[in-house]
Amino acid sequence: MQPDKPVILVVDDDPVNLDILVRTLERDYFLIIAKNGKRALELAAAHRPDLILLDILMPEMDGFEVCRRLKANRETEPIPVIFLSVMEAPGQKHRGFKVGGVDYVTKPFHADEVIARVRTHVTNKRLREKLESHNMLIGMELHEKSRQLETLMNNLPGLAYQGEHGPERKVRFVSQGVTRLTGYTQEHFTQGEGLLSLVHPDDREHVSQSLETALKNREPFELTYRIITAWGEEKWVWEQGAGVYPSGPGGQEAPLVEGFINDVTEKQKQDNTIRQENRELRERLKARCFTNIVGDSPPMREVFELIARAGGTEDCVVIFGESGTGKELAARAVHECSARCDKPFIAVNCGAIPENLFESEFFGYKKGAFTGALADRKGCLDRADGGTLFLDELGELSLSAQTKLLRAIEGQGFTPVGGSELHKPNFRIIAATNRNLAERVGEGKMREDFFYRIHVIPIHLPPLRQRKEDIPLLVEYFLNAYPRVGDLPAMNGEVMQAFMQYDWPGNIRELHNTLYRYLTLGKVQLGTLQVGSDQAAPAECLDGGQRPAFLQEPLATALDRFERDYLLEILRRNEWKRAETAELLGIDRRTLFRKIKQFGLEDEEGK
Repeated sequence: MQPDKPVILVVDDDPVNLDILVRTLERDYFLIIAKNGKRALELAAAHRPDLILLDILMPEMDGFEVCRRLKANRETEPIPVIFLSVMEAPGQKHRGFKVGGVDYVTKPFHADEVIARVRTHVTNKRLREKLESHNMLIGMELHEKSRQLETLMNNLPGLAYQGEHGPERKVRFVSQGVTRLTGYTQEHFTQGEGLLSLVHPDDREHVSQSLETALKNREPFELTYRIITAWGEEKWVWEQGAGVYPSGPGGQEAPLVEGFINDVTEKQKQDNTIRQENRELRERLKARCFTNIVGDSPPMREVFELIARAGGTEDCVVIFGESGTGKELAARAVHECSARCDKPFIAVNCGAIPENLFESEFFGYKKGAFTGALADRKGCLDRADGGTLFLDELGELSLSAQTKLLRAIEGQGFTPVGGSELHKPNFRIIAATNRNLAERVGEGKMREDFFYRIHVIPIHLPPLRQRKEDIPLLVEYFLNAYPRVGDLPAMNGEVMQAFMQYDWPGNIRELHNTLYRYLTLGKVQLGTLQVGSDQAAPAECLDGGQRPAFLQEPLATALDRFERDYLLEILRRNEWKRAETAELLGIDRRTLFRKIKQFGLEDEEGK
């Protein structure tokens, strides 16, 4: 057995199916073959595979019975089972899940589907085992800490006391360890202050109420809380004690309380660290969807980590990526992870601002500063005060604009057009570009000082062709967001395979719009590959019956109607963003504006 590969037990009595599965999986997995249920049970018990692919229809013992026996055995119960069958009846699937199966693959197999499901369940099993192992270590460590703590308490290294049952917790006796623990002398407590004065103000109510409840119920008590020492240090302490009650029957309150208090600051810190690590490990078992960014591939996990780290700083961030990779989503995610998350996020497309309007757009203007300035208007820097300024298409800024913006960024402030008052807003810059900024510095198209001021934390978004394992997650996300109107074309294995094989030069934006085009039209072109099929016209319409109105239109009218409807649909999908729509349609923005006017689409915006 090869220990460096996950082990899969394949159970099927059909040699053809076995051959397909072996060829599909042998590169990445170590395979064990069984041709009947009895042999499968023996191999499962002997090898403890990471996953079992189990055929349902087998002689002597079918797959359901094999699965039932596997789940009845404590040694093989944790092994995930994926059923294989030519049957698609819901009753069969329900029965498979009822006996303990985790998934169901229908024959004939699609290689990508088998690989994806196997990888998913093997990964889940290993993460679950890692979590269980981590929890076991946590339990062992906590148990060991408890044992050590008990030993320390038996040796009374901390503070032992006998005191009154009262609101201030006055003491009659306190051990010498009080000085080592709190910095106060014994006399400080025996002749004046009560123990409650040590307790952190935020914890006093909890300590008093817990102590009162335990003594009222005649129960011993254990408390963990913070104290403030004589030198102002905050410590975590653990206190154990019990009330001393009068002998004989009666329900009198305890006149005295005895116990001891020990320093557990380091233990508390370790426990908090372990709990945090445990929470983080649990989070890895969940599907990845970082804010609105969907992905679980290794490149995206690195992106999520960088976004989280960038959110914890105030440094400038530059997000690099091809068009359509989700740079603005990543910028918003950094903003939402930062301390500025409840402040404005102001997005500016640097490529869309003419040079002569730069100062009025960025710095704002005063009433009367120029013709048409009928009122004061804040620039985007002032609107971003306290929050985040997102500079999209950063590489398009002119050298003159860079100089003016650099001065404002470095704290020297700016003056609105037509104004005299210096403004110094507090904002954090996140930029995005699909250009190589270092090359633009070398070409003299970007100031070197501006580059180094902005380029502090770089985040590189991978193109979709480098993270194709995320395509099923993205498709599912977009399908859930698609309006459910009428019957939709099926996203079958053939369509998904075509989506996985295509390189998506337009990245996620292209995937989004292509998927919606497929759902709307029932077909779509991916490069040279046609996905989906044309819907044939009803026979009665082609054989002398009443034809629909659109079949009676002149060709030019029909083409104009289709172009208008298609253009309107794409604009709505892109939220009327002209630049993105023009890029997707493969036309320039001037042509797009002309067609919007030609088809009278201006009034449709916002509907």
